[in-house]
Amino acid sequence: MAALDSLLGVGAELIVRATRGICDGSRLNADQGRTLTAARISDWSEVLSLYAEKNAEDVRVSA
Repeated sequence: MAALDSLLGVGAELIVRATRGICDGSRLNADQGRTLTAARISDWSEVLSLYAEKNAEDVRVSA
């Protein structure tokens, strides 16, 4: 019985460690994704504003 309890303890510890690594990786990926998205939005906003200034009479721009 003690061996089974020991095995369950080790198994639980492995699951906790694996889950912690997955969560940390997911958080890192989410942070990188938000950073890239913010950069792309900024780039496209600049392009859109240039286009809107050039063609102000022909194009309506809304965000």
